[in-house]
Amino acid sequence: MIVSASGSAILIAVDWGTTNRRGYLLDGNGEILDTRKDDLGLVKVTEGRFQEAFDNLAAPWMETHGPMPVILSGMVGASTGWTEAPYCDLPAGLDDLAAALVPAPSNHPIWIVPGVTTRDRMDVPDVIRGEEIQAIAAAGLEHNPLIVLPGTHSKWIQMREGRIVDFTTFMTGDLHTAILNHTVIAHLRVDDALGTGQAFADGVDIGCSHAGELTHLLFGARSRILFGELASEDVSDYLSGLLIGAEIAGVLAGFGSTVPAVKLVGSEHLCVLYRTALESRGANVSIVNTEAIGRTYIELAKRAGIVKD
Repeated sequence: MIVSASGSAILIAVDWGTTNRRGYLLDGNGEILDTRKDDLGLVKVTEGRFQEAFDNLAAPWMETHGPMPVILSGMVGASTGWTEAPYCDLPAGLDDLAAALVPAPSNHPIWIVPGVTTRDRMDVPDVIRGEEIQAIAAAGLEHNPLIVLPGTHSKWIQMREGRIVDFTTFMTGDLHTAILNHTVIAHLRVDDALGTGQAFADGVDIGCSHAGELTHLLFGARSRILFGELASEDVSDYLSGLLIGAEIAGVLAGFGSTVPAVKLVGSEHLCVLYRTALESRGANVSIVNTEAIGRTYIELAKRAGIVKD
């Protein structure tokens, strides 16, 4: 174990994604002493220069507080990352992740968190990397919360007593961008900003009610503009509503008549959109901040024996 010179900061944790990353300087209780964020995600690291990229983020902290161990989560552990951290099977909690940490090829004590994998009812594999930490942090002390992380690839994660027991990925954000920029709709839109106005609400209602006809509904975004039923400046909002509505319908169908309580984690803008859509379907929704993520990283480090309890 390496203890920081200051006696307060004992761990650096980094959520290292595809396009950006966020680092946390943590004390022994998991309190966040400092954060640093940049856009040096996986796709920006060239020629495998992960050590250099890590040093750019963490060197100022180590110069001030002395050397300390590091935990990295997210796409940095993918096959195209610093080194691959194989997926854990479900159910997966902190003990499972701690037992499967992989050391990075570095002279410094750096460990990488594995991703998590499952298979759906059609035996199609699904994966998460990085969201497992966020979901465990968001769940807190609740026994069976449903955690939703909206984004390019939205994740719906079912927790049970602190462990991930099921999850599903939806390419909603990816599709929204692709449709707006690479289909016939691209020539008709004026603005690609999302919103929570009437066009979005209409899209959610239609997308939820007719999710099985989604590809037809998407073409309707074009035809409605042609017939003056949808303003060009509202096309992004409407498409967002359709896609999010269809996503929600697909998930809620598995819960029958009981709509589960949902915790949202992510950017404020996307969380507001999803809350609006979910509440329109009768869900009890809360938006969760990321303050608990530091305590989750520390608990993981303690269970792995990286820092002392």
